[in-house]
Amino acid sequence: LTRTTEGWRVMPGGYARIGGSDDPTALAMQNGGSVADVWVVSDRPVEPSTLVPRQAAYRRPDLGTLPSRAADNLFWLGRYVERAEETMRLLRAWHLRLSETDDPAAPLLADLTDYLDDFGIDPAENVPERLHDTLESAIISASKIRDRFSVDGWMALNELARTARRMSSTLTPGADGAGAMRVLLRKISGFSGLVHENMYRFTGWRFLSIGRALERASSMASVLARFADEDAPDGALDLAVEVGDSVMTHRRRYAVATTRETVVDLLGLDAMNPRSLMYQVETLRDLIAHLPGAEDRGRLSEPARAVLRVQTDLAIRSPEELTTGDLCEIGADLAEVSNLISAKWLR
Repeated sequence: LTRTTEGWRVMPGGYARIGGSDDPTALAMQNGGSVADVWVVSDRPVEPSTLVPRQAAYRRPDLGTLPSRAADNLFWLGRYVERAEETMRLLRAWHLRLSETDDPAAPLLADLTDYLDDFGIDPAENVPERLHDTLESAIISASKIRDRFSVDGWMALNELARTARRMSSTLTPGADGAGAMRVLLRKISGFSGLVHENMYRFTGWRFLSIGRALERASSMASVLARFADEDAPDGALDLAVEVGDSVMTHRRRYAVATTRETVVDLLGLDAMNPRSLMYQVETLRDLIAHLPGAEDRGRLSEPARAVLRVQTDLAIRSPEELTTGDLCEIGADLAEVSNLISAKWLR
């Protein structure tokens, strides 16, 4: 009931305690009683009642401002997902070469093991704990911005982590491990596809995409600096192309044996290869240009200028001129871009 200026009125519904006993004490909750909604059904159509004001004409609502904390979580979600994918590709390469040689001390396998160890990844583990940690970090970031991407994307990310955890008890090194990494790569590609196809192209999507592009560019600079180096062991160039998911493209485009020049050209300087360093830097430049405050009175922001410098450094070099030292410097420059983005937008 509700009390009005005209007296008490019985509302068309309510919340009632119910029970199946004649004993009135049985209605008490502690004695087993229960509650249920009560509705009074009308025998004629009822006019809708609402306090929402009516608008004369529809106007598309403003998207509003993206909170910096949400931007930060989207940025790191992109980085963690891309980092997990890169780890899976490196682990797949490790397992494939182990199945071929069955000798962990083989020069290329030992070099790849050392490279993974620099990132705290032990390929001898069934599924390295570092990969689990990266996926868990992605889920934690995603849990804080559930309202900003699809339910399917959230479910795909959690299923990926569960699958990786299950594999920890069944995977064996070698061909089985390579097959397991292929399964995880297909699942993480499913998440990426859901984000790419379904996520609204607002500022949040840009921060997530910036995180992915920055992580992929940094990873590729690191892979090229290590495995396209002149002192890298035999087979390192083919490994770099494999990790860069560009084996078929390399065969079709160059039709020659893998050389340092062809690998650096395809994975470093080719702006049409979505796995290349140049492609990701150009993507970064375009995404940052559309962020709020990307320009101040016609002057580029610090992050935009830093990305432009990296792009220029790549554009003016040929494959022969892009040395291992240059690639290491570009990796450091990309780390500085990340710091500048955090300082300007993610504080």
